Formats: sequence, C-alpha cells, structure tokens
Amino acid sequence: MKRRTINGELLDVRSAATLLGCSEKTLRARVARRLVPFRKFSGRVVFRRRELEAFLEAMEGCSVKEALKNSQ
Repeated sequence: MKRRTINGELLDVRSAATLLGCSEKTLRARVARRLVPFRKFSGRVVFRRRELEAFLEAMEGCSVKEALKNSQ
C-alpha cells in the first residue's frame, strides 16, 4: 500500500506505524495511552515526522556513534 503523508511533514497512522516499525493497532493503543507524540487535525490523528524522529532519538539504547565506537 502507498504510504500517505500530508504535505510531507504530517503522517497518517499507517505511515507513522511504518516509521516506528509497529502495527497500526499498536500505534493506536500507544496514542490512546499518550505514549507517542501526536496531534488531532480535522478529527484525525496525525503525527509530525520530526517529532517522531526526535522521539526515537530520545529513547534509551545505543546511538550510532556509540555503536561505532564499541565496534573498534
């Protein structure tokens, strides 16, 4: 299926789920529990791409820089 974006910056649920690597159902559950950044636009749930990317960056784990340093 075609990924849908609104003006390139806003993502619908399907596109945001793909970006986050989860199912639409899982993403909707996370929205209901307010565990991911989202907006309401004309009654629809939408996501700002840069907020989701910042959300992923801020999550715990190993950064690319750290992984490269550890591989040497």
